[in-house]
Amino acid sequence: MKKYNSILICIFSYNVDKYLNNVFNKLKKFKHSNKSILFINDCSTDNTKNVLKEIKKNNKKFDIEIINNKKNYGYGGNYKIAIKFCLKNKFDKLIFLHGDDQYPANKIDKLVNYLKKSDLVFGSRMSNIKSSRKNMPFIKVIVNSILTKFINTIFRVNYSEYFSGFRGFRTDKLKNIDFQKLSESYPIEQEIHYLFIKKKYKILEFPIPTVYDGQVSRIPPIRYVVTIIFTAIYYSLFK
Repeated sequence: MKKYNSILICIFSYNVDKYLNNVFNKLKKFKHSNKSILFINDCSTDNTKNVLKEIKKNNKKFDIEIINNKKNYGYGGNYKIAIKFCLKNKFDKLIFLHGDDQYPANKIDKLVNYLKKSDLVFGSRMSNIKSSRKNMPFIKVIVNSILTKFINTIFRVNYSEYFSGFRGFRTDKLKNIDFQKLSESYPIEQEIHYLFIKKKYKILEFPIPTVYDGQVSRIPPIRYVVTIIFTAIYYSLFK
């Protein structure tokens, strides 16, 4: 893996065998002389492992690393694996992408340009409101909007959403976060976002299209909402 003055693109891959080639084909168009790609296969039960093996075999000119977890670590656990790998190998920037093609791999160049002048960048579906209303389930639009307004209020900021998985970090700031103490589950993205807010790091967002192509969330919706609310309150008051 290339270490210095470089970008690590981490792609979470759990039961996404039918999407991975499309994601990687988009990713190949990203022109950067010093990029590396890390796939984390979170103990998938479909053909994800073999698809990743073929992608690496057939694309030798790309710097590709695959981690096949021996057990399912969940979203937060995989976030920590990626951050640890990134810091250990001294990458300058870390970008997160999902293997289910829900986020636009062909927009990574734009994200990287924003990252040149900020510490955290995320692609926001809610700032592209026409796309989100057209393509996101209506209940998700409503819940996302309500939770975002609540979080903005308690942190006294104004972002269009907090729940996008398409994110990029400068690692010189990310290493200041004690990430091992963060959640093992889905709130880890919001926790890092809150800590960046409280440290007054520069955060930028840019609009991305909303895509739902049969992808189904595995998170119980009521538990998700309650966890997000209590996590935001806790971090606003005690962190």
